[in-house]
Amino acid sequence: MELTPSKIYEDFRLKNIDKNSAAELLISLIENTEDDDIRLKAIEIMYKIGIQNEKIFNLLENLLISDLNGNIRCAATNYLKKSFLEKSLPLLKWAIQYESDYNCMILIIQSLVELNSSESQILLIDMLKKIKKTKFLDEDKRIENKKFKKVAKKILKEKKVESLAHQTLAEIIINYLTISNLTKKFYSVYFELENDLVRKLDLADVEYEVRGWKSDFKNNIKELTEITGIEYLKSLTHLNLSNNQICNLEELFKLKNLTHLYISNNRINNIENLEYFKELPNLKYVDISGNPILEHLNSQYFNTNRFGNIKIVLKKYEF
Repeated sequence: MELTPSKIYEDFRLKNIDKNSAAELLISLIENTEDDDIRLKAIEIMYKIGIQNEKIFNLLENLLISDLNGNIRCAATNYLKKSFLEKSLPLLKWAIQYESDYNCMILIIQSLVELNSSESQILLIDMLKKIKKTKFLDEDKRIENKKFKKVAKKILKEKKVESLAHQTLAEIIINYLTISNLTKKFYSVYFELENDLVRKLDLADVEYEVRGWKSDFKNNIKELTEITGIEYLKSLTHLNLSNNQICNLEELFKLKNLTHLYISNNRINNIENLEYFKELPNLKYVDISGNPILEHLNSQYFNTNRFGNIKIVLKKYEF
């Protein structure tokens, strides 16, 4: 029988092998197999078993520093965060300088917040200083970093930055990284800041007839999960996703502070999607005009009190 992470875990659970033997087998899989899914599963099982020793730390350190797969580096960072947090500070300091994967950077920042030390605060302040010096959100498209540079400059100049909480610094940095990542991923991204954080985000697809831009510049968003990191924009109140191809709104539940949602001209066709509006306690306004679901529902459906005080626009589009 082929040796797999699940088989190793089952043998450990049945006490056919001890923890050290399981660790050696899992390490062998991580270091020798070329299948990254198996490697990821091996890291998951290793954490599940609760293996915490110097050899495992060294393995995770090596994965974070040198592995070519971003998901593997993320898994290693998460393991370090949960099991070797205090010991990981020098490694995190290195990773901040060289890590390029968005999800891995988020884990690194969260680790610094959890450390809650003067050393981890200095690293967060250094990241803010780097934002101040960064000219472009996306250098290839020459999209300038004016808004976040202004925030960083203000904080570093006017406030006693050392008095800011780790979480406050982290939220600003994560907002910056998220917008920078989205700018690289999508052609059309507009955002506004308020109190140093993203308050409005516009990912509405460009329209050739209106703006005269090339049709192949479309964002073409099909799933909310494509908007990587949107759940970290905790101050987001206005979200415009009009003119895309979104079918499912389930992921909206993460945006608890959302007040205005513009999602006209998408592919929403299932009535269950409307129920997700109820999970957003601050939602006041929704534009769902131009979606197929309106062909199956009459206005009376929306005139009941099922949506409370949420104003739902069926025909009018305004942002």
